[in-house]
Amino acid sequence: MKIDIILEPDLTPEEICDLGLIAESYGIDSIWTSNYFSHWDPFISLSQLANQSSQIKLGVLAVSPFEMHPLKIANSLLTLNEVSHGRAQVAVGAGEGNLTAMSLDTPKKIVLAVREALEIIIKACSDDLKEGFSGEIFSVALPCDYGWAKHDKPVVYGTAYRHMMMRMEGRVADGVYIGATPPEVLEEAIININAGKKKRLESNDEIFINSFWAWHIKTNRDEAFKESRRELAWRARKLEKSLLQHYFTDEECDAITNNFESFVDAYFDRSGDIKDVDLEIANKLCKVFTSTGDLSDLESEIKRFKEFETMGQTHLSLRLHDNPKDALDIIGKEVMPHFK
Repeated sequence: MKIDIILEPDLTPEEICDLGLIAESYGIDSIWTSNYFSHWDPFISLSQLANQSSQIKLGVLAVSPFEMHPLKIANSLLTLNEVSHGRAQVAVGAGEGNLTAMSLDTPKKIVLAVREALEIIIKACSDDLKEGFSGEIFSVALPCDYGWAKHDKPVVYGTAYRHMMMRMEGRVADGVYIGATPPEVLEEAIININAGKKKRLESNDEIFINSFWAWHIKTNRDEAFKESRRELAWRARKLEKSLLQHYFTDEECDAITNNFESFVDAYFDRSGDIKDVDLEIANKLCKVFTSTGDLSDLESEIKRFKEFETMGQTHLSLRLHDNPKDALDIIGKEVMPHFK
């Protein structure tokens, strides 16, 4: 299993480049930039790293076809791919925060829409849009010539939280990117991805299975849990009860879901203090749905990552937060030797 890194969206292209070169020196497979609604453009932010690196892959996570037409996603992806000599990748999904910020609606047929978007992007990457594309949700009305794209095709992931989307992306995309999925609930996700894979035209095609996994391992344990609690509102499908029930009693689940806005407040006020939720419950959430703790927890986290690998994940993307250089050094020195 390969280890990837996801960076915060407020990092400058220079900072991304510096971190990306360090990650490359540790043998990390990919750097992903986050696509948020009022931050640096993720494709452009990777251009400096594209020019100065030679091996590490460069990814944008995640782009919605409802905020950016799939043809334009393809243009940006292929441009980054040419600049990086064939190392670009993108994760395409239905979208959340960006759509809310722009007051954009999504169609009722979400899975169909994402499928058509993926098909357009993948066709563009294969220079197969010379006759356009006619879909129910998305179309390309004019012939498009991508003969200018000379390097190896970029990797196109679909992002998925639900099984229907996973099955579709297993059939259509180069890979499936799932979110905050502990080993206890990963098996069903992989079953659905593989069910889709069986319907591919080329059933022997390799398909990548990647997942978003938050990294909050620090030398200071209290700071690690504070940072992790601060981000909990966006974990496990926004703390959905169907996932919580694997780890918490019904009473504890209710205490979490009934106070979801307290988790949101802890994110926006940056405190990590979740009102009306017992600290023990909040910290257990951190341990279940993220890697949180100090250096003494590394052995158990590496064991968990090995479970991901055994179950069929090909990649694991670790999301860094505060002091990303410190986090990257811990990952590079303590985790990477186990995944080479």
